Amino acid sequence: MVNCARLDQCKNGNPVNMTSGSNAKFMPGTSDCGLDNDLLGPMSMEVPDPDFHDFEKERTERCFGVNQVWALYDGNDGMPRYYAIIHNVISLDPLKMQISWLNSKTNRELGSLNWVGSGFSKTCGDFRIGKRVCSNSLCSFSHKIKWTKVERGVVRIYPLKGDVWALYRNWSPAWNELTADEVIHKYDMVEVLDDYDEEFGLAVTPLVKVAGFRTVFHRHLDHREVRRIPREEMLRFSHHVPSYLLTGQEAPNAPKGCHELDPAATPLELLQVVTDIEEEDIVENEEDSKVEKLVNDGSDSDTEEMETSCSSSKVERSGNAKERNEINALWNSRKTKEEKQVNCTEEKADG
Repeated sequence: MVNCARLDQCKNGNPVNMTSGSNAKFMPGTSDCGLDNDLLGPMSMEVPDPDFHDFEKERTERCFGVNQVWALYDGNDGMPRYYAIIHNVISLDPLKMQISWLNSKTNRELGSLNWVGSGFSKTCGDFRIGKRVCSNSLCSFSHKIKWTKVERGVVRIYPLKGDVWALYRNWSPAWNELTADEVIHKYDMVEVLDDYDEEFGLAVTPLVKVAGFRTVFHRHLDHREVRRIPREEMLRFSHHVPSYLLTGQEAPNAPKGCHELDPAATPLELLQVVTDIEEEDIVENEEDSKVEKLVNDGSDSDTEEMETSCSSSKVERSGNAKERNEINALWNSRKTKEEKQVNCTEEKADG
């Protein structure tokens, strides 16, 4: 394995020394606004080994092919927020490919925020294919991305059911180029529960760290934590994180049904090993049971296994409009109750 000094970069480009690890990745020093330009000097970043799954075997030279879209590590905090499409694999040894960066000058398909104009990378929505350039930097590539091509050659990328993504914890539509890095670079991991819909957005559930492991997470056991992210908040998604569903056969201590996350795409603060995790008490009620029935696969045995080990990622999608409406009705009902509680509290305070 390659060993390099881990560096992180703030938005001003100044490097910051980070904790060392055993796998290296390299980030091109480009911005989302100028990905067609020649790569600036790459920086290197060490990452720790995963607990069980070998993610490196999924980004070897032989994994690359024509018309694939790959995520690449950015030059900000080293997360995979850049995208490139492969036109031609010229050689494998040494690796040499003809690629195009995927660019986006606006984010109007996700609302009126000036997200891209403020210097942030857009990871969801529509992208244009840039000019062709050559690439031979294997360590800059993170993982393959599922995509669709729509009218006029536009590449469309959205979170899909079963994906794991990092969310900006403190995200706000008021973010701009003056927003501090310590505000931006805080993340929560979530599993996507259904595919993106322009009208409804999509639903996600938080992932919680499994005690004793560096890269293993499971679903939050309180189904009230499921949230719906509307179209206008899709810029809250920071980046897609490669994940592997553990079967329990990887090692004697491998927790079956948990997600192992690629450490190279996981923020450093979330890779710290914890010895004990206190989760909120789970209060079962009719609404929670209904959400569970609609969002999960409804199997009693699977639910029991999830609560005793880790949550299963094999979720059946709410595949019709009626179920979507029921989920949203429950969601809106909860929001209304919360608002009433807040109003009652405020009235008592005023009295």
